[in-house]
Formats: sequence, C-alpha cells, structure tokens
Amino acid sequence: MRLAYCDDNPDCLHEVQEHIKFFSMDTGIDFEEHAFSCSEDLINSHLIFDIAILDVEMEGMNGLKLGEHLRKGNPHIILIYLTAHKKYLDDALNLNAVRFFEKPIESSRFYRGLHDALERIDNSVIKFALRDGKSTDIVNAKDIMYIEIERRYSKVVTLNKVYHSFEHISFWREKLQGSCFAIPHRSYIVNLNFISTYQRKVLLLNETIEIPVSKSQQTLFYQKFCRFLEGK
Repeated sequence: MRLAYCDDNPDCLHEVQEHIKFFSMDTGIDFEEHAFSCSEDLINSHLIFDIAILDVEMEGMNGLKLGEHLRKGNPHIILIYLTAHKKYLDDALNLNAVRFFEKPIESSRFYRGLHDALERIDNSVIKFALRDGKSTDIVNAKDIMYIEIERRYSKVVTLNKVYHSFEHISFWREKLQGSCFAIPHRSYIVNLNFISTYQRKVLLLNETIEIPVSKSQQTLFYQKFCRFLEGK
C-alpha cells in the first residue's frame, strides 16, 4: 500500500508521520510511505499512490489543486485533506476526499479515516463477469464509472469499455451498496470516485459525462456524497 503525505510545515509533516507510525503498529498494516514538503516534489516523484494525505494551504500549488492533479493520473486514489479552516469543504466536494480533517489532528478520528480509506480500497475490487458482445471480461467494481438502465438491459460503463448486462438495476444496487456507489436518479448508479463536478441537478463524471440528479434524490444524494467525503 503506497501512501504519500505532503505538507510544507515540518511540524505538521512530523505529526502525520507519527500518526501513521502508531496506526501501522496498532493494525499491523505496513505502508510504503513517502513524505513531501511541497506539491511539486510529489508530482515530480512520478509515483502512483493508493492514498495521499494533503495539506490544503501550501505555497505554490495548494492541496486541492494537487489532489485534482493526482486524480487525473489515478482516478482511484484516496485523498485525505488537512486544513485549519472549514471553508475549503465545499471545494473538496468535487474531489475524491475520504476525509477532511481540521488541524490539530484528532488522532482517533484520523485513524477511523485511515480505516475507512482501506475499506474503500478493499470494497472497490469486487469483480463481475461482463460481456461486450464478443467476449467475457472480468471487471473490477472500482473501474465502473456508472450504470444506466436501457430498456431491458443495464449499461455498464467503464473508463475503457461499455457493457450491456441482462441483470436488472436492482442486482447492481445490491452488489454495490457496500462500496463507493450512489443513486442520483432511478435510472443510474454512479461511482462517487469519478465525480469531477457536483451540482444539485447534474453530475459530471470524469470531466465529460453528464448524469442527471432527480429532484426526489437531490437531498439524499447530497447527504450520501458528503458522508462519502467525510468517511462516515
């Protein structure tokens, strides 16, 4: 499990390192850790991370912009943000933030956030056998952007391919309820990891695909998305 943390304050960077150390000792989970004091150093490492813990307020590229950059290269990365101000929470709604912590860090909540990040990674590897008309592929749930009802079929859209499943949408709702999926409209299930823009009536997935949010689902979907960001 490769983990990065980035903060231009040496004391805060050391605090995160200590929290990761105690979390690893308590759980027996080993991380390949990489610490960075600025966004540019993290980007220039050219490494792919499973989890990134980012300070929001840094000189140069701030943590929110850094998270956006990292997601473009790896849409499955789990982002955890650290900040002294809640005002950035709305900006984090458009990023895959598993938690948004205020400084100083509350250790028990921080550890729960790490547990939640690991559970998301585990939940995202559910596999399904899907046909594209010519062959059968094994598809990981984490690679599914969204599922849409199409007459008697379910259209399953991944980053690289579109499948048509004979399973009803209820099948997918049951199978994906424990992972990072939510229902913005009765005809859709979306992977929250791929949301690049969130508005009350419409979502943008992967910066290109518009998905409607029905009036009846607006409040529930917003609450689910906020819980997703906060790791609740």
